[in-house]
Amino acid sequence: MVDVFIIGGGPGGYVAAIKAAQLGLSVALAEEADMGGVCTNWGCIPTKTMLASSKLFTRMHEARKFGLTADNVGVDFGAVMTRKDQVVVRLRKGIEYLMKKNNIQVYRSRATLKDPTHVCIDATSEVVEAKNVIIATGSSPIKFPPFTDPGIWTSDDVFRNREQPKELVVIGGGVIGVEMATFFGAIGTKVTIVELMPHILPVEDEDVALALTVTLKKRGITIITGATTQSLTPTEAGYSLTLDVNGATQEVHGDHVLLSIGRRSNVGPELKAAGITLSKKGIVVDDHMRTSVPGVYAVGDVKGTYMLAHVAEKEGVVAAENIAGHDTHMVYTAVPSVVFTDPEISVVGKREYELKTEGIPYKAGTFPVSASGKARTMEESIGFAKVLAHTETHEILGIALYCAEATDLVMESVLAIQFGMTAEKLLEAIHPHPTMTEMIMEATEGSIGLPLQL
Repeated sequence: MVDVFIIGGGPGGYVAAIKAAQLGLSVALAEEADMGGVCTNWGCIPTKTMLASSKLFTRMHEARKFGLTADNVGVDFGAVMTRKDQVVVRLRKGIEYLMKKNNIQVYRSRATLKDPTHVCIDATSEVVEAKNVIIATGSSPIKFPPFTDPGIWTSDDVFRNREQPKELVVIGGGVIGVEMATFFGAIGTKVTIVELMPHILPVEDEDVALALTVTLKKRGITIITGATTQSLTPTEAGYSLTLDVNGATQEVHGDHVLLSIGRRSNVGPELKAAGITLSKKGIVVDDHMRTSVPGVYAVGDVKGTYMLAHVAEKEGVVAAENIAGHDTHMVYTAVPSVVFTDPEISVVGKREYELKTEGIPYKAGTFPVSASGKARTMEESIGFAKVLAHTETHEILGIALYCAEATDLVMESVLAIQFGMTAEKLLEAIHPHPTMTEMIMEATEGSIGLPLQL
């Protein structure tokens, strides 16, 4: 018998395993594919590795702005993907090392919950008894008609490709869609984004989405919003799609189509049979990550709520600590959203449309990238920082960044939201000059009507 059995070796699963082992518990984990789950192998890491290549390629074309010359710059798509594989393998091996280091028993097999205290190792039919079980089976890309042709790509399929598409149609303008469009557009693929909602990144504020739209369009990417796909026809050259765009018919073509409209939790019938409560999205848990069945926990995408690797990791820690006897709660007040476009996007806390809907009085302070000294030294001029503060209390309610290095800059914003800081409290801190962090400081000053540099 083990203290904890974890089904799934993605960010939520392997982090939970390590934390549980650190807390003195005996731990076993089953993973049917590669350690690290979607994030390491088919998501976060490979995407960002590819985007690092495309960003460098873009900057090399801008070398003359810096007084440099870089002639005959080109893209070797196969080499880009080989480098991606190398990065993925290196990180995967690091996770495998951590399993050994922490004496975690790893089963290289799919595992099924037999009952609340028994897990079946499918490859061998071995049954492992466990005092506690953590379900971390993740999610899979959603596919639906008319996108059922075997040649249609999902986000998983992109990383297996070794030939650069000439024309790519991206169905879905969410995070995955715009990141893929950024990569392929930068290296010369003709990209079309088809989005059902009025703007891309529909969960973000319109000013952020429209700013990104302008940037992508300037770089040759076509964006069609308010569109549904009526039909998809395979052709000799790839695919032809008929769209309904706000009531009008439009045709688009691509040698490949990428479907990126979200992911679905990996839940099997055995969970319901074990008495675990499910919602339409996934497994229902409380803030301790406990399911409706005592001793069974769930973390990560399988819950169907925050499908983010960094949330899964934190949930894994919370689950492990509660199993070890601690009283740890999961708090989602300051979950950062990070989008690796170029420039990058990071948002934490409330969006403006949420504040308006909830009737919360606020003031928005903004500061443009073009006014940042550090940005100018990097030849960056696109984007802004936005801080939303309560009109009366000056509590910082939300922060949005659309600028270079936004995904690294966001942590100051996370702390401000997490700990309920006021604008004045954040401004007590001295921000180093010249840095991009000054944009947050300047926008915060604007949120209370006291901008210094505008």
